[in-house]
Amino acid sequence: MSINVAFSNGSKRDNSTKQLVMTVTHNCVFKNGCSMLAPTLLLEINSSTFPDYTAFKIEDRYYKVTDIRSVRENLFEISGEIDVLATYKSNILATTAYVLYDSTSNTEIPDNRIPMKTTKSVSVDTVACPFTPDGGCYILAITGSNNTTGVYKVDENGLAALLDDLQTIENNFWAAAPPYPDSPVTPSHPNPTIEEWLDYWIQSFHWTFNWIAYPIEHIFGSGNIPENLRECRWLPFNVGVTGSPQQIYLGTFPSNITLGKLITDTVHRTVSVGIPWQATDYRRRSPYTDVYLYLPYIGMTKLSPENLVGQSSLDVAYTLGLRDGSLIVTVSSGGEIIGQYSGNVAASVPVGISNINIPKAAQSLIMGAAAVASKSLGATGMAALNFGESVTPNFSCIGGLDGVAGIATNQNITCYTVFHDTVVAPNSELQTIGSPSMCPKSLATLTNYVQTMCASVDGQMTADERRRINNLLDNGIYIE
Repeated sequence: MSINVAFSNGSKRDNSTKQLVMTVTHNCVFKNGCSMLAPTLLLEINSSTFPDYTAFKIEDRYYKVTDIRSVRENLFEISGEIDVLATYKSNILATTAYVLYDSTSNTEIPDNRIPMKTTKSVSVDTVACPFTPDGGCYILAITGSNNTTGVYKVDENGLAALLDDLQTIENNFWAAAPPYPDSPVTPSHPNPTIEEWLDYWIQSFHWTFNWIAYPIEHIFGSGNIPENLRECRWLPFNVGVTGSPQQIYLGTFPSNITLGKLITDTVHRTVSVGIPWQATDYRRRSPYTDVYLYLPYIGMTKLSPENLVGQSSLDVAYTLGLRDGSLIVTVSSGGEIIGQYSGNVAASVPVGISNINIPKAAQSLIMGAAAVASKSLGATGMAALNFGESVTPNFSCIGGLDGVAGIATNQNITCYTVFHDTVVAPNSELQTIGSPSMCPKSLATLTNYVQTMCASVDGQMTADERRRINNLLDNGIYIE
């Protein structure tokens, strides 16, 4: 059977829809028994060398040349196979398929074909914590008469003054004592009457009752005076607002110290720290990027980068409880809370001892507590309190020394990003392997690399041709 066949010596990629331009036409004969999908042509031309044809076209079908053999002088056997991508290019472009990858830039969908490097890089952004140690203050809980029960904020000097004032108990009672009644005997009146003596004795009795019985009543009526110092905590921050100063009572025992009650229970402060992203594409997410946040007084925490995509900073809110030194740290970004953490910065200061029953112990106790306020916390121990025989064997210390270690650590809020880069940057091989698409698309809108999933091209073709086209699309082709 004789037929006109168009030939080309052009070049194209194997999995491309490119249709080569045919440059010459020859009359050929089909070899007996050949297939339409893999025909063998007999070409008789006057040539001393093998023809250099790479493709040929029969009617509407494009073929790739697979082999050229010399049968005898000037007679060549040319074998070919169907180029389904070029032959059915129009059918392919008319197809809408689920596209896995194409040459349209898309850097938000991870490309798992590109491996990560084994090396890493770390970037850091910091901001000062809104609470930094500044000498601190003492939070003192007191029970006392005359509306003095409450919580007070005092500095070191204020606490020492209160404890020093309590060391000399009698001074507090006798300071306001009126003079003892004058004797009725005077140089000008050497012989008082019986009524005058009686009046003198009555005044003396009242003086004795008021200024001797009164202290005794308050000493014993107040019970263990230092027990009215219910709790003392040291905070490393001098924060909080106090009211007007008033005289302090321990139970019914009056001191000569005035303090203002604490009228705020919490202090709230917020700062922002930047997120030092090292990529602007899908590598901002896990497993390429890890985000860590160091919070003073809390420690290191790991954040999910997926929850932070599109954000440039973190809002860090510290809430400090003044009465107990508790901390609540809230981390948010873009108005969304992404973490809450708790800690404590208070150190309990031992300023009271239980099971002390007599006033003599009160003085020795207060002297020991005064040493706490005037010396470093770590240097105070039970040996500093000299109670002697005034203490019953069964006693316990109120509070302990805790919460101090956290204030000795780094005071900056620090955000770290640990970045594992890819071997090649996304989109750097866009025309070669494309970028992730993961959605249905019309193939007519695409160029260069395209890879589909479960493609099904329609058209008047054999089942084998359709199967070849679909397999090629699912493995990746170039639309040219």
